This record gives sequence, C-alpha cells and structure tokens, in this order.
Amino acid sequence: MNRDFIAGLIGLVFAIAYYAMATQIQNSQLADEVGPAGLPKIYAVLLGGFSALLMVRALMLRPAVAGKSRSGAEEWFALRRGLGMLAIGAAYVALVPWLGYPLAIALVIGAASLYGGGQISLRLAVIAALGALGLWFVFVFLLHIGQPAGIWPDVIQGMQR
Repeated sequence: MNRDFIAGLIGLVFAIAYYAMATQIQNSQLADEVGPAGLPKIYAVLLGGFSALLMVRALMLRPAVAGKSRSGAEEWFALRRGLGMLAIGAAYVALVPWLGYPLAIALVIGAASLYGGGQISLRLAVIAALGALGLWFVFVFLLHIGQPAGIWPDVIQGMQR
C-alpha cells in the first residue's frame, strides 16, 4: 500500500468517527429543518467521499508510478507545504472569534495565496475581500448558518457613544 492509500484510509476512518459523533448531537427546540448535526454530517460525508477517491486514485495510479519515488528533499518540501497550510488553518481557528468571519476568511484567502507564491497587490486584496464576502453571503444569507461577528459589533457600538 502506498502513502495516498493509507492517507485515504485514515481519512475514511476519521470520516466514519466524525459522522458517528455528529449523529449524537441533540436537537433543541430552536433547531431548524437541517438541525445542529446537518452540517457536521455533510462534512463527514464529504471527507469520506474524498478519502475514498484518494484511495481509488492510489490504486489506479500505482502501476504507472511504481518505479518513481520522491527524493528526501521532495518529501521534506511536501511536508513543509502541508504544515504551512495547517498553520494557516490553525491561525484562522484561533483568530476567527476576535476578528469575525469575514475578516478572518479574507486573511486566510490572502495568506494561502501568498503562501502559494502570490504577490501582495491590490488585486489580491480585492480577491480576498470579494471571496470573503461571497462565502459570508452563502453561509449567512443562503444557508442561514451564523458566523462569528468578532469584536466589531462592540467596536462600532463604542464608536457611536
């Protein structure tokens, strides 16, 4: 078994465990038709699906790339890239309660672009801002999933005094 297959298998195990935990979320009197477990179940199904696709891909590509292996430097580079993206995600999770969803997700879009080799520019700022507003619109207005407002309501309220 190659690494992609093992990673897919681990992802599938996590998806099953996550789905099992999501089914334990209790509905309250305030729950909508989707319920509090709806989005976690969707995430679990998506993770399971992508993990299964990764496993299938690993099985299909195995004979074609059996003779090719990455060097230690390439493996280290790939690990660093993955850890960098993980750090961006961890920073998002840590900062979203204070910065609020729109600003935090705009920073994630910008940081991921810069990390991928993009350049600081007005174009990047506009893309990050429009991407954040688009995601905020989808989650808050279309899906009715509340997102953290951060400190901004208190700041604005303090400025109005």
